[in-house]
Amino acid sequence: MIIVRGKALSEMTREQLEALIAAYGGVAIDLGAGDGRAAYRRAIERPRELVIAIEPVRENVRELSAKAAKKPERGGAPNALYVVASIERMPPELRGIAPAGGIADEIFVTLPWGSLMRGIILGDGGVLGGIASLGREGAAVRMALNTRIFDDPVPVDVRDLPELTPEYARQTLAPAFAAAGLRIDEARWMEAEEVAALATTWAKRLSHRSPPRSLLIAATVT
Repeated sequence: MIIVRGKALSEMTREQLEALIAAYGGVAIDLGAGDGRAAYRRAIERPRELVIAIEPVRENVRELSAKAAKKPERGGAPNALYVVASIERMPPELRGIAPAGGIADEIFVTLPWGSLMRGIILGDGGVLGGIASLGREGAAVRMALNTRIFDDPVPVDVRDLPELTPEYARQTLAPAFAAAGLRIDEARWMEAEEVAALATTWAKRLSHRSPPRSLLIAATVT
């Protein structure tokens, strides 16, 4: 799989990833990591955990991956790993290590966009299966979905999407999630302070306006 550290790209083998995982007490994956700021913050706050940020656009994570690669005394986070990949083409190194499935103990999807967002809202089996494949059996999955995407003017790429509500998640998405190996445990509107606390640059920008109505879906890899 492709690792980014600032402007530099490198390959990491399955064996190298296994050795890295063995050095830490757990693995968290930030899927659709954006600029990678949330992953960096979590890595700093939890130095005994390996935090893997997955983002398809390598330029987006250039700054934070370079910062993480510095020495710890200069703000580096050796436990932060930035992977260039998309939900449609997930590296096999991330999925096939643990006997019960993937490598992650926790998976976060925070205010996604593009194909990742559409796949979740539409209950697409390929997207949901890709998410499930990253986690060990019993791994916690937390999705924060922003409904401001439906505000006027409505972008072209969301006009065909159904209205996102807790009821829709429980009634329509739950069977699709289950078929992909994800059990929905909770679906509810997030409180304003929860949205404001999301450690992403996009969430910070949204908080300057009225907090967007966002849906939390908490699930477990089965």
